[in-house]
Amino acid sequence: MSFANILFITGQFYGAGKLSMAFKAGIKQKLSLIFFLFFLIFTGTVGVLLFNVQSMVQTTERIVTTNNKIDKLAVVLLNSLFDMEAHHKKLIVLKKDRYSEYFVQAKNKFEKALTEVLHLAGTEGSGKIWHELEFSYYRHRKGLWSEGEPPEIGQLWVTDKVVSLWQSNITLAKTTNQDEIEAALHELNTKSLISVRNGLYGFCLSVLVGLFGIWYLSRSIFSPLKTLATGLRRISQTKVHKPITLRGGHEFNELAAAYNEMSHQLTEEENIRNEFVATLSHEIRTPLSSIRESVNMIVEEVFGPVNSNQTKFLKIASVEIQRINKLLNYLLNVSVLESGIRKKAASKVNPDKLVKHSTEMFASLAKKKTVSLIINGPEEKAPPLYGVKEELQQVFINILGNAIKFSPEGQAVFISWEIKTEGFILFHIADRGPGIDEKEISLVFTRYYRAKGVRDHLDGVGLGLAISKKIVTSYGGEIKVENNEVGGCTFSFTLPSCN
Repeated sequence: MSFANILFITGQFYGAGKLSMAFKAGIKQKLSLIFFLFFLIFTGTVGVLLFNVQSMVQTTERIVTTNNKIDKLAVVLLNSLFDMEAHHKKLIVLKKDRYSEYFVQAKNKFEKALTEVLHLAGTEGSGKIWHELEFSYYRHRKGLWSEGEPPEIGQLWVTDKVVSLWQSNITLAKTTNQDEIEAALHELNTKSLISVRNGLYGFCLSVLVGLFGIWYLSRSIFSPLKTLATGLRRISQTKVHKPITLRGGHEFNELAAAYNEMSHQLTEEENIRNEFVATLSHEIRTPLSSIRESVNMIVEEVFGPVNSNQTKFLKIASVEIQRINKLLNYLLNVSVLESGIRKKAASKVNPDKLVKHSTEMFASLAKKKTVSLIINGPEEKAPPLYGVKEELQQVFINILGNAIKFSPEGQAVFISWEIKTEGFILFHIADRGPGIDEKEISLVFTRYYRAKGVRDHLDGVGLGLAISKKIVTSYGGEIKVENNEVGGCTFSFTLPSCN
């Protein structure tokens, strides 16, 4: 079984598997298929290697146990034949019986070696020559001397020509056996190269399947998970419902369906909550306006004079009414921004004047807390911003107001901006306050969220930064916050320019 056949079978199986699954298999089936391909390639490679190793062992065994032994026996045959020839001639010349005994010993040794050679050799190659030698030897021996008996003195053995013929046959068989050894060694080397090549093919194929598996897993598992993570991040940050489609099997289809259902339900609940807040705010503003006007009329003594205690509590009521009205305006702004409907058209806004007007609004509060407002504008004249002036102003009011609120007395708030090449202006508002806990940075732009350290002793409803982010992102900009090494934090945001 060749390695090419294994590859062919693997390809046929894989092709059939793809056709049968037709992209309907789940994650478990896909992983099982990839692991099975690895197992098939591994077992196929090991099987081919074991087959080649077994063949190499057989070839080595044949060389060691057969060819090498035949080669040694051929030497024994040649030596025995020489001894037989020498002892026979000595017997004829010297006429001593001991040479007859030596001859018999050499003859027995020759016949024993010939028998072993015939047992080891086959019928092809050198085996054919050995069988011809056997036939010639025993044909000449018959009638010359009896088996096991020494030749008589003066009795002829065989002619020198026959001995030379036998020597030539043994030498030829020995040479043929050497050729067989060389051929077997060449075969052994070829099989070694084939084993190395098949092992290399198996390794390369395993690497290819591994790379394919990595790509397939990234496409079938990691890519859908990335899409799901993006969707979760989007709904967490923007509360925007956008259905997703996940490819990779019925498990991901079920996961996508569950996500879409959850996302749709959250969006619906968010819309209902926004509608409720907007409706409630409108319903409260009307009677609140009547109460505010009534309190103002009483303070102005329209209905008659009031004493100092009455005036004091009426002013407290007026301040609380203004605070509630401010909260209602925040809630209405959030509802308007969520709807995406702008009542005013965008226009060009001078950034210098926008920053200056924002600082003037907080001048009295900054002076009261002895907080300095430091403006560092760019050296070159900045292009005008593009947007609804009131919305852009609201961003600066919210962020700058927080910076002053959290700054200790005697510190400073820094306002700077720079021109970006992407058609935006980057603004920075930095303070020297306590900063923000790293665990809470990702939550500061969430609606109604307030840091744990300020919930008990500072006013606020947690809508200012959420409104600012909504305004900035609605113009295609970005907003982020980072803690400063020297203390406090820096809010950075981009707004579109007209260049």
